[in-house]
Amino acid sequence: MRLLTFDELTPSMEVDRTLIHLASFGGTFPRASIDARRRRTKALADYVGVFAVERGRLLGQTFVLRIPYTFPGGTELVSGLVAVGTRPDRRRAGVAREILTDIHRREKEAGIRFSTLWTNRSWGAHRLYEELGYRDIYSSPWAVHAPLQLSPPRPRDVRPARRSDLVDLERLHSRQAEGRIGFCREPNGYLKAAVAAGELDPGKELVVVRSGGRLRGYADLEATPYRVICGELVATSFAARRSLVSEVQRRARRNPFAFQHTPVTDAPELFRGNGFSNVPTSWYVLMASSLAERWTAGAALSQFATNDRRFLCMSWDRF
Repeated sequence: MRLLTFDELTPSMEVDRTLIHLASFGGTFPRASIDARRRRTKALADYVGVFAVERGRLLGQTFVLRIPYTFPGGTELVSGLVAVGTRPDRRRAGVAREILTDIHRREKEAGIRFSTLWTNRSWGAHRLYEELGYRDIYSSPWAVHAPLQLSPPRPRDVRPARRSDLVDLERLHSRQAEGRIGFCREPNGYLKAAVAAGELDPGKELVVVRSGGRLRGYADLEATPYRVICGELVATSFAARRSLVSEVQRRARRNPFAFQHTPVTDAPELFRGNGFSNVPTSWYVLMASSLAERWTAGAALSQFATNDRRFLCMSWDRF
């Protein structure tokens, strides 16, 4: 088995890569989307990812991001591992372990101190990550609501986002993230890059609150015909936040709806009672590994400070 970087993959391996991504995550990550991200941002590692190949067939993959994380002592880049996938007929063959071990070596040589990833604690992969030194550091809180019999009217100050709003959305997030801990993004065109990569439709997935010609808040909605989930909500006032919550309720249209991540902990009073059921944790978890040495769960939590009230995590941080 050989380990290749993204640029070393041959065109014939693209079908195998699509198979792995589709079988593992129910979607695809087209080369055109990857190329768009490389052109527009510096989020991907220079080698993009590591891929296991045997006899010309792709067996497994992992993409590598480098993401700014604000620790209590300052901000630095950490590795964000995404789309860790293996062919279903080659699971438990050590493919993912070899890929991750190689990535850890590369990232350590690049001066990166910590590696992070998201996974589900009920999956077998969680045990592998623990064996490789990863520790649970954050699990998202949820506020869930059963379907409403009558949807509220659209708030007067809320409308679907437009492409012309994207720069203002990034700036608002940056201002609201000042003094916080966690994935405090800086304005760098990440929303435009997501649109260019076909990963974001502003008119369908983002709503904004504007008054007096100024942006007062926005929310990201993950909607299907069966439910609506909001994991990113940024607002400059309680009134703007309440308008966005009302818009999520309206869009649900007699379907269940939910809020998760920092929006739940930043304004718990909005989700206390009023038909909401709350849980402080979930199966989906953020894990972190120190690339210099093995550490305990306590040391990992202390380093990333996810129990601090200043911790910030939104749905767009779910790399």
